[in-house]
Amino acid sequence: MKKSFIGSIALHALFLVVLIVASYAKTEIKRDLPDVTQVRLIRPRPAPVQSSKPAEEIKVPETKPPLETPKKEPKKKVKEEKKPEPPKETKIRSSEPVPKELKGEAGTLKLQNPGFDYDFYLALIQSKIERNFRPPPGVRAGTMATIGFVILRDGTVSSITMVQSSNNLLIDQAAERAVRAAGKFPPLPPQYEQGELGINFEFVVNPGSRS
Repeated sequence: MKKSFIGSIALHALFLVVLIVASYAKTEIKRDLPDVTQVRLIRPRPAPVQSSKPAEEIKVPETKPPLETPKKEPKKKVKEEKKPEPPKETKIRSSEPVPKELKGEAGTLKLQNPGFDYDFYLALIQSKIERNFRPPPGVRAGTMATIGFVILRDGTVSSITMVQSSNNLLIDQAAERAVRAAGKFPPLPPQYEQGELGINFEFVVNPGSRS
């Protein structure tokens, strides 16, 4: 009995609690809503208009181009004044080759025909003849006599002739004697194709000639 009684009391108490809660909820709903707060929107102020003058541009320092090294101008060649050349001697060229000559102390050796290019052989002939030339004393300087002769392949002298007389018998004889006294010369060079060599020897009497 007690348990049922206590249970009924508990149910009644729970019911009362429910009613109280429900009534409280209704009173909360009936409360007036708070006044609406009106918010006034403020328009943003327009940004200040900048002056028409353009803003100063930030000047970037100009980079100067690298200095070019001045090009060296080529030195102007100073024209050297050409000295006037002395007038050249005009030599008359003949179509035929000129025979070779060789001058010595007592005379001049001349070839009768061109084509003999062995100067050492001619120098030997000239020195040998000059050693044997002894003009007579008291003869006028500059007197000349020319003797012609031929040297054969083996060096033998032949065909001795008086080409030009000095008009002095003693000088002519001294000149011919000088050629004959030279005797036999060395054989002609083997490269020389011709079989003989013709020579004219001009003997000149100089003040320094031997007596």
